[in-house]
Amino acid sequence: MSVNSLHSVVSVATKVWMQILRGAPLDKELSNLEGSKEIKSAVQSIIYTTQRNRALAIALSNKLMERKSKPVIEALIQVSLVQIIEGRRSVFAIVNECVKASKFLDKNPRVSGFVNAVLRRFCREKDELIKQVSKDETVLFNAPNWWIKRYQDVFGTDSKEVFEVQKKHPPMTLRVNQRKLSRGDYKAKLDTLAIESSLVGDDGIVLKKPVRVEQIPGFMDGEVSVQDAGSQLAAKILGVKNGMRVLDACSAPGGKTAHLAEIADLDLLALEIDPLRAGRIHENLSRLGLSCEVKVSDSGNVDKWWDGEKFDRILLDAPCTASGIVRRHPDIPWVRRPEDIQNLAKEQNRLLENLWPLLAKGGRLLYAVCSVFPEEGVNQISNFISTHSDAVMVPFCNAPKGYLRLKPSDEVRENGTSDCHDGFFYALIEKS
Repeated sequence: MSVNSLHSVVSVATKVWMQILRGAPLDKELSNLEGSKEIKSAVQSIIYTTQRNRALAIALSNKLMERKSKPVIEALIQVSLVQIIEGRRSVFAIVNECVKASKFLDKNPRVSGFVNAVLRRFCREKDELIKQVSKDETVLFNAPNWWIKRYQDVFGTDSKEVFEVQKKHPPMTLRVNQRKLSRGDYKAKLDTLAIESSLVGDDGIVLKKPVRVEQIPGFMDGEVSVQDAGSQLAAKILGVKNGMRVLDACSAPGGKTAHLAEIADLDLLALEIDPLRAGRIHENLSRLGLSCEVKVSDSGNVDKWWDGEKFDRILLDAPCTASGIVRRHPDIPWVRRPEDIQNLAKEQNRLLENLWPLLAKGGRLLYAVCSVFPEEGVNQISNFISTHSDAVMVPFCNAPKGYLRLKPSDEVRENGTSDCHDGFFYALIEKS
């Protein structure tokens, strides 16, 4: 994107940011964007970067503006401040283009002068202003106070490190479709194209520099999928084998569904309550050259979809607070409320209770959430085990107690392998 078009992109991004500040979902606002791929991509980049610095942007704008301004101008200044901090372009170009944007957003001729003065003052005093506002933990960790306290309770002395990971851009991790080629062969293909990467897990590869999905080598041919390394663990832990009858409950967008189908020839049923998201499962499977039965239904409403034949394996990737994937969805700490944790825990319990009778004797259920909160993880499973005499925890690799808690990580080791993944909780339960 040329510098000359930055003001139009900033104008669009400002309007989107204003709606997000009013409570609109980030993903929904971005999905409604119109225009070229280049413009939409540029707006998305600005919005995600601003969201990852939300508390800082708001604190700085409040400190710099001596009087209350229109919401659209406040939003513009916040977006502009983050662009200056990020430093991808010259300060002069950013200030100039953001002042131009103010003229599109507000016809009052005095507004552009106001925006110019605020941004130039920030450029002069940037380091000191950031130092002052960063004394507030909300700014330092980019999360509300209650969320910070919960992270500190969960991670203790590691909480600062986890917050730093969550503020970064997420890694682009691929899962190699080993029905098409081996991971070694795909890694060699990337090396030939001078695309730097590292290995993660059994099937994963982390790209050093993210690229657009359509530019990933072999993506359109079904050789790889984009899937976090932590998410890739599910299919492996479940331990599916050829001929098994398997249920993937709450399955959209289909990453784990496809991974199961890549590993073995299964009688696989995928359920998804949202019709639009269910369509994405079909799209992903088709691209990979795979297929399974997909039904649109609430997986907990068993009478509506179950045919009476029990399953050898069940994957329950339950709805949760998504507290482990903040770097991919940086609005999560700001849209969640403390009561959401208990409300979602009740829904998780409903699904566990209703799906457990569908598991065959000797079968296994893998409970998964992309949450780091114990109410949705270890506490949820402990309560379930204590009330079901036929439920037994099954140890698996790196989880001798039958459950695994992953904290978000972005480590790249010296030997060329990675430990880059989001936060997850897994528990493997067998029906005795």
